[in-house]
Amino acid sequence: MEFKPLYKAEQIARRVRELGKEISRDYRGQPLDLVAIVDNAFVFLADLVRHIEVPVRCQFIRAEMRDVRDAQGYERKEIFYTPEFDGSDKHVLIVDGVLTSGITLDFLIKRIGLSRPKSVKTVVLIDKPAERRLSLEPDYFAFRLTSSQPVIGYGLAWDGFYSNLPYVAVPGGKPATPARAPARRRATRPLRARKTRRH
Repeated sequence: MEFKPLYKAEQIARRVRELGKEISRDYRGQPLDLVAIVDNAFVFLADLVRHIEVPVRCQFIRAEMRDVRDAQGYERKEIFYTPEFDGSDKHVLIVDGVLTSGITLDFLIKRIGLSRPKSVKTVVLIDKPAERRLSLEPDYFAFRLTSSQPVIGYGLAWDGFYSNLPYVAVPGGKPATPARAPARRRATRPLRARKTRRH
């Protein structure tokens, strides 16, 4: 398969280093729990954590969409995260490779919020707001794309392959349009969320 490089390894390294410094300033003097969503975030997390200068604790979780049947017998899709993460009395930073629709990330934020953490924020390698289906902005991001093309490399896979590429690329064809912007922050999300009932 042919790829068109979008962000070189040097560009990624520079942005990850900048994000690490900003996160270190924001959490100065406080321990931080990093929760990485696999499979997309493992390379990003490995590099990011080495540039964060506060005590950190890392955990990996996996998102899974399942068909469940409610009490009336109707089937619906429900998101499950495993293993469960207890964020009580912690500053939590969720790490993801790509933010697209925002549905699964928003669900995870609310689930962690149920355990009453001190704060919950998000950091993503690539933000793709054109694909958003709800109002959600990352607290920190490395790059922003205006295109909906899939991205590959640096931990992001194509049909399970190519996550080992040291740069971020798009499949052969017209390249995606990068729209890099400085990492943005917003106020910590309100942590009022109802428990999801499982049937």
